[in-house]
Amino acid sequence: MRTMFFKLFFWFWLAMTLSGIVIFLFAFTMRLKPLEDRFERRFSDERARIQLQALQFYGRGVASVYERYGASAPLHFHNRDARGMNIFLFSSDGAPISRDIPPPLHEAAGRLASTGANEIIIDRGRLIIAARVKSPRGIAYITAAEGSPPSPPPVRRKSPTAYPFPPDFWFRFCVSFVVGGLICYGLAWRFTSPVRKLRAATQRLATGDLTSRAPVDDKGWGDELGDLVRDFNRMAERIERLVTAQKQLVRDISHELRSPLARLGVALGIARRNSPPGASAALDRIEREAERLNEMIGELLTLSLLESGSGRFEKTGFDLNEMIEEVVRDADFEASADARRVEFLAGAGLTMYGNREMLRRALENVVRNGVRYTEEGTSVEVCLEGEDTRQAAIRVRDHGPGLPEEALGEIFRPFYRHAEARDRQSGGTGIGLAITERAVGLHGGAVEAANASGGGLVVTIMLPLSP
Repeated sequence: MRTMFFKLFFWFWLAMTLSGIVIFLFAFTMRLKPLEDRFERRFSDERARIQLQALQFYGRGVASVYERYGASAPLHFHNRDARGMNIFLFSSDGAPISRDIPPPLHEAAGRLASTGANEIIIDRGRLIIAARVKSPRGIAYITAAEGSPPSPPPVRRKSPTAYPFPPDFWFRFCVSFVVGGLICYGLAWRFTSPVRKLRAATQRLATGDLTSRAPVDDKGWGDELGDLVRDFNRMAERIERLVTAQKQLVRDISHELRSPLARLGVALGIARRNSPPGASAALDRIEREAERLNEMIGELLTLSLLESGSGRFEKTGFDLNEMIEEVVRDADFEASADARRVEFLAGAGLTMYGNREMLRRALENVVRNGVRYTEEGTSVEVCLEGEDTRQAAIRVRDHGPGLPEEALGEIFRPFYRHAEARDRQSGGTGIGLAITERAVGLHGGAVEAANASGGGLVVTIMLPLSP
C-alpha cells in the first residue's frame, strides 16, 4: 500500500465497513433488547397463568377433601406436591385451615380476602399465588401456594430477531462489504486520477521530454489537485522555453565561433611566414589552443544535436567486439606515448543494432577519459560481457584517483569537473562523458560510474542487443 490510491481505497473501505458494523450492532441491540424484555414478560405472565390454573384445579380438590374428611384432613394434604406447589387452604375470610402456613402465603390470603379479588399474584423473587375456589358443594375457600422455581425460557426457533445475528446477516454483510468496496474504489480512483496523470507527466519530463504536460479536466478538477496540475504545466512550459533557448544559444554561438576560428587559422599561417624564429613557440601555443577550441565547439555541436531529440540517425547491425577493438587499438597507440596501456578483454561475439559511429565515439570518450587519469605504468581495462541474451555491458576501468561518491552521478553533466581528479589542467573539455550519456540513451541503454575496489574508476555502458 505504497500508493495514494490504495491508501485511500483501503481506509475508505475500512471506515465504511466498520461504520456499517457499528451502526448495525447499535440498531440491532436497541431493537433486540425490547423484544427480549417483551418475551420475558410474556413468558412470566404465561407461567403465572398456568400455575394459577393449576392452583385453582388442585385447590378445589383440596377443599373437597377437607369437606369430606374434616379438620384432620390438612395434616395430610397441605404437604402434597402438586407439580412443585405446596397448596394451603383458607376460609373465605382468610382464616387459615391448613397448618404450618408460611407467612407470605398467609399475607397473600389475607390480602385476597380484604380486597375481594378473585386471584392475586405476588412475585418477591419467588412466585406467591392466592385464588378463590369453590368446592363441589359450592362453599367458597381461598387457596394459596408458592410457585415453582422459574424455569428457563424455552429454546426459541431462530428468527430474524434471534441473537446474536439474524440468519441472513452474513449475506447482507457481504453485499454491503462488496458494494462499499466498489464505492470506495470509485472514490479513490477519482481522487487519485489527477495524481497519477501528474506523476506520468513528471516521469516523462524527468526523462527529457520537455513537451510533457498533464491533462486537465476543467469540469471535474476545480480543486487543489487541479490547481497543482495547472501549476505543473506552467512550470514545464517555462522550463521548456528556457532549455530550448539555452540549447539554441549554444548552437548559435558554436556556429558563429567557427568563422572566427577559421580566420584565426589563416592569420596564424600568415604570422608563421612573417614572424621571426623566436616567435614559433608562442605561435605553436596559439595553434594548440585554437585546435582545442575547435574541438570543444565540435563537441558542443554534437551534444546539441544529441539533445535535440530528433533521433534521426542511421542504424545498422554490427559486431560489438570489432567496434571495441578498433577503439582500444587507437587509444592504446596514443597512451603508449605516456607510458600507459589500454587492454581489451574480449567476450563472446555480440551483435548490436544502432549507429556504430555514434557508439564508437561514445566509447572512445570513456576510454580516452580513463587514459587521461590512470597512473603511469598502469593499464585501462576494457571488457565486454553479455549480461543476458538481451543486454551487453561494456566496462572501462582505470587506475586513477577515482571520485567522491557524490560526484559519480555528476560526471555525465556537461562541463562538470571535480577539483581534485578532473581539473582543467588535464586537457579535457568536460563534454565527452555528456556526449556518451546522450548517445547511449538514444540507443535505449544506460551508463553509470562507480569507484573500483583497490582504486580507480569503473564506467559501465549497458546496451540492448539485437533481437
